[in-house]
Amino acid sequence: MEDHTRPVLSLSVANGKLFSGSYDYTIKVWDLQTLQKIRTLTGHNDAVRALALADGKLFSGSYDSTVRVWDENTLQCLEVLKGHTGPVRTLVHCRNNMFSGSYDRTVKVWDAETLQCLKTLEGHDDNVRVLAVGDRHMYSGSWDKTIRVWSLSTLECVRMLEGHTEAVLALAVGNNVLVSGSYDTTVRFWDANSNYRCVRKCDGHDDAVRVLAAADGRVFSGSYDGTIGIW
Repeated sequence: MEDHTRPVLSLSVANGKLFSGSYDYTIKVWDLQTLQKIRTLTGHNDAVRALALADGKLFSGSYDSTVRVWDENTLQCLEVLKGHTGPVRTLVHCRNNMFSGSYDRTVKVWDAETLQCLKTLEGHDDNVRVLAVGDRHMYSGSWDKTIRVWSLSTLECVRMLEGHTEAVLALAVGNNVLVSGSYDTTVRFWDANSNYRCVRKCDGHDDAVRVLAAADGRVFSGSYDGTIGIW
């Protein structure tokens, strides 16, 4: 599957389609059965860094500081969500809300149906790098070395997690645990049942922990050192 002219930064899959976002400013739409390109979506003026699906819509976050909303079926652009003053780095969907994290240090909450901005979440002292959601909380990891825990019902910050000594790059949600990976080369486990106390710190990597995934009671960490850790 070749068509992008620069690196691919984001992927999302739904209803027989694969969406790919790239540094070439475009989103490519692929048929999962034939693996052929259906269409190229244009409109962003910088890299497409994040993709997320909700309520029949594709949301694309870009370094041009906007979030574009596309109809999943017609592939037409429905709206351009403006408000961020820095690149949009990450998107996550939960409870009819779309959350967008930006280098402007904020997280914006958008109604996925009306596309209105419901609230701007402030508190981080540096770029918001990664977002994740659990049953009751949304989590934001930042270059300020902290993780903020936000209530999904009130959209208020209920906890700030400190411990990492460098930027937080990755988050994953497991069974009553939040897992974080950082430029400090560590993976940390935070117990949701004990007010997010750090219950484990793993030092197995030799470089930044870039990605995390949780499944079947295990956590997998991918690092710039070229290895995958299993915890």
